[in-house]
Amino acid sequence: MERTPYHELLSKAKKSTKRSLDLLANLIKSPTVVPRDKKGLKECADTLHGQFEDYGYKVMLFGKPPVVFAEKNVGAKKTLMCYHHYDVQTEGDLSLWKSSPWKMTVRNGRAFGRGAVDDKGPCVASLVGLQIIEEALGELPVNAKFVVEGEEEWSSEVLAKFEKKHGNLMKADGCVWEVLSATSGSTTEMFSGMKGDVSIRLTVGNSSDYPTCDAHSGSAGVIPSAPWRLIQALKTLKDEDDNITIDGVMSHVRRPTKEDVEALKEYRGNIGQKLKANYGLTHFIKNRTGVDLLKALYLQPSLSINGLESGSLGEVHSTIVPAKAVAKLDLRLVPDMHSDEMASLLRAHLKRRGFDDIEVYAAGYDAAKTPVTDPFIKLVMETAREVAGPASCNLLPMMAGTGPAYLFEKHTPFCVGYSYADLDKVYEHGPNENVPIKSMETNSAFVATIAERMGGLEH
Repeated sequence: MERTPYHELLSKAKKSTKRSLDLLANLIKSPTVVPRDKKGLKECADTLHGQFEDYGYKVMLFGKPPVVFAEKNVGAKKTLMCYHHYDVQTEGDLSLWKSSPWKMTVRNGRAFGRGAVDDKGPCVASLVGLQIIEEALGELPVNAKFVVEGEEEWSSEVLAKFEKKHGNLMKADGCVWEVLSATSGSTTEMFSGMKGDVSIRLTVGNSSDYPTCDAHSGSAGVIPSAPWRLIQALKTLKDEDDNITIDGVMSHVRRPTKEDVEALKEYRGNIGQKLKANYGLTHFIKNRTGVDLLKALYLQPSLSINGLESGSLGEVHSTIVPAKAVAKLDLRLVPDMHSDEMASLLRAHLKRRGFDDIEVYAAGYDAAKTPVTDPFIKLVMETAREVAGPASCNLLPMMAGTGPAYLFEKHTPFCVGYSYADLDKVYEHGPNENVPIKSMETNSAFVATIAERMGGLEH
């Protein structure tokens, strides 16, 4: 018999909106900022434990904050896994919120609250999506697994320990990574990989080479300056043409496959226009356009200065030689650039140039990638193109963002995807974070569709 039409599953998702919002409200009410909210993180993990059990899953909690592993094995030939996280970014300035970040509020067709779109809302959508297809067919067409961690915004250290001890539990035929959705008539973008990231902190001033406190700048001719020293070191990391010049780093960059480049050439989205509109830009670095722009975004590493701290920037002029200077950077990685090795290359680069006095902290994730030719990716793309039409559906070999996908790469193919409609004014990581209720419905319907097609269950 024919597969369940997507529009029928979308109708079922709409009828499940109340239960989706109830589940989400119970997750949002627990503050889950790492490492601040230890109590809230445990409460949220316990809430997830109860929600999964209510839907018939066997559940295991691991570590602190707990990794929640839930499984429903129905003896199917295929297994679909969903990765999510219940930790969130800090709420920031509360005065900028129109309602409490820790109490879900619905207005104008959107559910507001911290974690609504990143990533408590998508977690609920995946759970409800699998429940929808189970109810429609009388049984799940696939075995279902969930891995939901509480440190994605921080380090995923507990998840790494979970993978080391229980990697066998992470085996699947496909993985929904945080969100996998498509919307009729809205441009859709699917990603089969994720960049890695090394978070770097360079500190100058914690040694006898520098003053123990800020000094009068009248003595600047003889007192070592921490910020000047830091600036000199930073200038060795990148050249004026925006090329990364850390010794040995670029030699580790894997060449894109023919299939990766072809995917970029077939791209019909407008990410360039969206970036310019979002950030008020008139042009990009090196005036990149077309495939060159996409390669820079998705297939090449980047080195950013996230912040600089030193001295006084107040309205009152302080004539000092600052005793300390700090720079925070991040190095986005592509395949074959391993985070530990990149950190070692950075330290060696600075030492070779005489910057032994600079303290270096570096930690991060490796990149991860599922081949664009993988059967799971083909299944997702086939389904997404049917759903999104007549709008374009684009496949990109990597996404610019980062997550702990490297822990899953050897266990399962994975994919993350969304439509432009899902991204409109959701304020991810900012005040008034929200998820459009329609996006939760389309997300659930899409996950349900993928589960049925993966299982190939006739009914």
